[in-house]
Amino acid sequence: VKGLACGQGHPANRAATAQCQAVSGLDPGGDPANMALPPVLVGILFLVAVLGALGLMAYVAYRGSKPSSFFTEAVQTEYDLEISEAEIDAYYEIKDKLQETFAPETIDAAPTLNEDGEEVSENAWLRNVPLEPKGELKKALVRRLLSCISKLEQVQRDKPGQWKLWQSKLISERYWDSLCDAERNVSQEIDACIAEAEEIEQGWKDHIFPQAVHLYRLSKQHEAEKKMVVQEKKDVKKEAQKQVNQALADKRKEIEEIVRRERASQKAMEQLLAEEEKMAMAKTKSGKGKDKGAAVGAVASTKSKATKKTK
Repeated sequence: VKGLACGQGHPANRAATAQCQAVSGLDPGGDPANMALPPVLVGILFLVAVLGALGLMAYVAYRGSKPSSFFTEAVQTEYDLEISEAEIDAYYEIKDKLQETFAPETIDAAPTLNEDGEEVSENAWLRNVPLEPKGELKKALVRRLLSCISKLEQVQRDKPGQWKLWQSKLISERYWDSLCDAERNVSQEIDACIAEAEEIEQGWKDHIFPQAVHLYRLSKQHEAEKKMVVQEKKDVKKEAQKQVNQALADKRKEIEEIVRRERASQKAMEQLLAEEEKMAMAKTKSGKGKDKGAAVGAVASTKSKATKKTK
């Protein structure tokens, strides 16, 4: 078949040549160029292929930007920090009781103006409260501020590292914004506590924050000392238990040594008794041999004497 083309060759091959042309779709005697696809159809196919590729790329990009269920469960989407609402509520509860007791007329009173025409603070009545109940309110305010200081320390400790992660795009924009919002909320709460301190006692706003920081450090130191004491007790208990275990181990070894010696002594005694028994049996066998020899000699002597008499 080598060297043959459709429509050429020996007449005997014309039937096979026709079948070849039918299978290949070529028109005998026609031009193969006329069998090419129309340009419009080629353009449509190219457009479909491009649109399909773009759609696939968009789908892959969408799936890549969508966090997986594992990522959602393992990684937080917002910074976890909340202001202590319990301390805030406790402070205002004491404050409301003091107002009802010592200044009930100011509860629903309209704002008043001073001699200069400026509005008087609605908490001006606090300066007329007796020292003892005012002291309870001051303690509540300090507790409220202390809860803010612990949150502030947390934010200041976490923010530098989280900023680096945010710069490297390792945490989301939402998480970083929530951290900044938490820091802003803590700062606003601290400012509110300082403002309340000035309302309770004039000039206290300049001292309440350093006082609260000092108390916070003392509480942290107390907690550290408490943990140290607990750890020391655990260490002492552990050391005592270790000594008890060592004493038990030494006693166990002593008992095992005594048992080993007793077993060795018993084995030596058994070996000695066995050797003595062997020696006794050997002596018994030797004695029996001698008695038998003497008896045989006596019989032989008697026979000899009898023979001489007969002669």
